[in-house]
Amino acid sequence: MSPKVLMTVAAGMSVLLSANGFSRAGELKVSGAAAVAGAIIMPNKAAIEKDTGLTLNIAVNGDGNGVKDLYAGKVDVAMIAAPIKITEGILNKASPGSVSVDGFEVAPVGAVAIKFIVNAANPTKSLTEAQLKDIFTGKITSWKDVGGADQPILVVAEAAGFGTRSNIVASMLGGTEITDKARIMQALAQVGQVVAQAPNAIGYGNAATITGAVAVIPGTEVKQVLALATKGAPNAEAKKLIEVAAKYGAEAK
Repeated sequence: MSPKVLMTVAAGMSVLLSANGFSRAGELKVSGAAAVAGAIIMPNKAAIEKDTGLTLNIAVNGDGNGVKDLYAGKVDVAMIAAPIKITEGILNKASPGSVSVDGFEVAPVGAVAIKFIVNAANPTKSLTEAQLKDIFTGKITSWKDVGGADQPILVVAEAAGFGTRSNIVASMLGGTEITDKARIMQALAQVGQVVAQAPNAIGYGNAATITGAVAVIPGTEVKQVLALATKGAPNAEAKKLIEVAAKYGAEAK
């Protein structure tokens, strides 16, 4: 086979690999948790790309989707905002045997605080951790039971499998799931938006999603570790991303 034909075949293979989901040289495909994207990756994307010499192709689609994408080989790196075994369990409960995180390597790159929020007009702006737990698990359903108005409590939360919710369930609720009466959102930012609009709502967020349109409940917060995961040991490009993301993650609150 002539050198010219070899070059043509190689070029065709390069196009085929790219079309089948593999990253081009100098590009990393990344998907997963909004908490990681919002606190670290997206605000610093241009600087991270400059520092690493990489182009980041990012999809913000939640912990569960990030883990599924990484397992399926659709991305190089998954953004993780909950213990990965918890996410694996949630995915396999919904679809048994659908994913395995065996061999995944998880590198912490930062941490943020999950805070609990109510509508800014809600007169109840102080709740104990025990009261919050009972509200989110559905034991307390009226604001009057915590010193507020005689109104039903609307719990707003992400769908199961999203990292911030998983952290709350694991760390504050002791593994008990959030009430099935909760209004379910498909993004963390949407939780805060609904709480800002609904006078009887309660939810949660972090520094990237909490605005002045809501009131933060003082005294109780959940630490959320932010991480990047690879399937097996990270390659040289993924290592660059992890190292630089950790630098910016140290600045995240």
